[in-house]
Amino acid sequence: MSPLLSRRDRAPDPSPTASDGDLRRAQRRTLAVRAGVWAALAASPVALLLSAAALRGAVAEPVASVATAPPAVSPPSGYAEQFIDLWLRSSQDGPQVDALRTMAPNVELPRPASGAQTTVERVVAVRSAPLGARTWQVTVAATLLLPAASAQSGSGTQTSAQSSAQSSAQSSAQPAGSAQSGGDAQRRTVRYFAVPVEVVRSSGSGGAPDALAVTAAPAQVAAPAALSGDPSAPVYGTVISDGPLQQTVAGYLTAYLTGVGDNSRYLSPGAKVLAPAASYTKVSLATLGSTSPVPSAPTDGTVISVQAQVLATDTAGSWPLTYPLRLRARAGRWEVASLAPVLASPSSSSSGSGTSPSPAPTTTAGVR
Repeated sequence: MSPLLSRRDRAPDPSPTASDGDLRRAQRRTLAVRAGVWAALAASPVALLLSAAALRGAVAEPVASVATAPPAVSPPSGYAEQFIDLWLRSSQDGPQVDALRTMAPNVELPRPASGAQTTVERVVAVRSAPLGARTWQVTVAATLLLPAASAQSGSGTQTSAQSSAQSSAQSSAQPAGSAQSGGDAQRRTVRYFAVPVEVVRSSGSGGAPDALAVTAAPAQVAAPAALSGDPSAPVYGTVISDGPLQQTVAGYLTAYLTGVGDNSRYLSPGAKVLAPAASYTKVSLATLGSTSPVPSAPTDGTVISVQAQVLATDTAGSWPLTYPLRLRARAGRWEVASLAPVLASPSSSSSGSGTSPSPAPTTTAGVR
């Protein structure tokens, strides 16, 4: 046999021959892939332009600013006190001129009479009122020792009752003969001065005052009017003379002020009231008033506000003290929930304001 095999005697090709249908499907897949690639390439610039436009719109849109309240600035009471103290001691060519010119560049200085001697015992701010965006009016009380004739002429600054009460109180705190100076009789008097103080603030100070200045000479004004009657009476108008609530208040304040017994047993669960140092030997409840009638059988959770006036006695004497308390009912008994703020009387609020009275700031109880 011939070594060369004929074509028809050769072994068949093991790889199958692709049909026409398979070829057409492969061509369609190839076209689809190519179309997708071209579509992606064509969309890329459009997507890029849309993204840039959106970014420009976001940048151009203004950011809403958050309105913040300006920091509160305390009334310049101390500044006014210092000014009045220097001003009352000063003269046209005295040693206080430089300090006064720094505080009040354009304010006239006093002209004391020849040989007259004025002694400033004490100055204290008694009232502060804002007059505008940057100006306060501070009323300062000055306790002065003046020559008798001068004091008589200036006695119109307060009523005779106020002058007598303040003079007796201040004289009791001074050693004998303190109203004598250089052999000339002097009389103690209290005068009130209204001082306009301007608060200057810069934008970079965060609202803190950069400078203070007295803008005009002080005005001597009348003494603040004294309150008539008991300002707490309209608020704590219900008198409590006996009963479980009265017993709870009396027992709690006795333990609170004397340190005898555990005052925490009178407190509501979770209530924490720090007691002062035990310095009194005896505490008696003088009066007790509440803001509303006390129910005879209160339900759990009932809250009532009261004001207790006590007389606390120690080795130095007896001291009248007032305590506003808030009590809560639980399991048929009254418990002290907190030392409450003193409620403002409607009569003590400013007239014509149209607003209800606000509670006064809480004071530290037991401090003399």
